[in-house]
Amino acid sequence: MMEEKYHSILSSKDLVIGYHKDKEDFLVSRVTDLNIMKGELVGVVGANGAGKSTLLRSISGIQPFLKGTISLNNKPVKQYSAIELARELSVVVTEQPMAKNLTAIELIALGRQPYTDWIGNLSQNDREHLNQVIRQLDLEPLKNKACYEMSDGQLQKVLIARALAQDTSTIILDEPTTHLDIYHKTYILKLLKKIAHEHGKAVIFSTHEIDLAIQLCDKMLIMNNKETYYDEPCRLIEKGLFSRLFPADLIYFDKKSGTFRVRK
Repeated sequence: MMEEKYHSILSSKDLVIGYHKDKEDFLVSRVTDLNIMKGELVGVVGANGAGKSTLLRSISGIQPFLKGTISLNNKPVKQYSAIELARELSVVVTEQPMAKNLTAIELIALGRQPYTDWIGNLSQNDREHLNQVIRQLDLEPLKNKACYEMSDGQLQKVLIARALAQDTSTIILDEPTTHLDIYHKTYILKLLKKIAHEHGKAVIFSTHEIDLAIQLCDKMLIMNNKETYYDEPCRLIEKGLFSRLFPADLIYFDKKSGTFRVRK
């Protein structure tokens, strides 16, 4: 049971992320070796331009990385076929769905595409899986509502349901609380923690809500000055790493409260 709980799902070794342009490599960040376990919620934080989205795109296979390895369930990501990767890793981005006239249940059903036939027909097992996700996330009142009729918070919850319906070991989200008020930011992050812990997923998300991430995450990755630091939030606080994230003229990190404060 202990082995199952602490099973490593996502790991990296000697990873360097960036992009290639005009036959030249441009480094964004060197990433400390990661080892993300089953059932962990991991927040990726840093100032604008630190490389948060670049890292998530690299992990997802959307963008090539420059050096090193990324492994999913002990297999290098580069060795997965597209369909194999879609059955192991799901991605939630901040962009609105292209077809906003889709209903919630239609959008969630897209998560079953890696398992359907070439026409996209849903099997009885697919439908049962969709209904289970809808019940688990209390989406019954929304399931026949069109995307354009939903609030930002409702739509974000439906997008997370789509990722959960995909039934992958890993869920990656790029700034899932963008455009939400403080209550719904907290709600979404608590929902992600519940999904990680109760469904045994590795959930990794980028965020600017550092104070909330400190309170809710099992681990955090700090990206700063082309270097990264990965540990439990309390240990990162002890090492003074949050204090180095931003210039000290306007704000400072209060170790006692674990929050950023405005200088008066």
